[in-house]
Amino acid sequence: MTRRHLKRLAAPRSWKIERKTHTWVVRPRPGKHRLDESLPLLHVVRDILGYADSYREAKRIIKEGGVLVDGRVVRDPKQGVGLMDVVEVPKTKERFVVLVDSAGVLRLSEIKATESKTKLLKIRGKTFVKGGVLQLNLHDGRNILVKPEEAGNYHVHDTIVLNLKDNSIKQHLKYEVGAIVFVTKGSHRGEVARIKEINKIRSPMPNTVVLEKDGREFRTIEDYLIVVGRDKPILSVMKK
Repeated sequence: MTRRHLKRLAAPRSWKIERKTHTWVVRPRPGKHRLDESLPLLHVVRDILGYADSYREAKRIIKEGGVLVDGRVVRDPKQGVGLMDVVEVPKTKERFVVLVDSAGVLRLSEIKATESKTKLLKIRGKTFVKGGVLQLNLHDGRNILVKPEEAGNYHVHDTIVLNLKDNSIKQHLKYEVGAIVFVTKGSHRGEVARIKEINKIRSPMPNTVVLEKDGREFRTIEDYLIVVGRDKPILSVMKK
């Protein structure tokens, strides 16, 4: 049985909420993001963006189609939005992308109108389906089919830039030395840096990566990274 509510004291630390003023908080429905990696849309509209003062007002805004996620109207107040999701409010002409800050808190950062037309998606896995067609399994739960002749170009940990209008691949960012990455977890979360070295480890331990930023180097694991650009980040809000 799916739980409908969540106590504020038990809510993920990635949520910036007041934990002692009220007992309950909206629990996002199971979906494309894990609980600790997503925010319920109602919480975004009411508490983060401040478009409503109450649960009822925020629910009405959403039900009336006032919010878009990844270019599509979402009418479910409990839908979760997570890393790299694009949130738009047509009435105010504001557009945001969901990122994580240095404290591990999910935040909405305002982006340009042109940047809201695409979405950065990390390749988590690959599967061959009927007809030898490659299926890319992406970090937000969606799958994209790739032509057989292009299958060898895509690898796990690469990033694709998806055109949200027609779900086509606009750009392919390789996970390689020199790539610009965004750190999503660990002690360096929220930072944007360049890959200096990738260390492949032949053991159950995860591969490690040496990153460089402003003349300093630090190390993390590759599962904590998402490629966001070649020479510079695709999203202008990500300052290297």
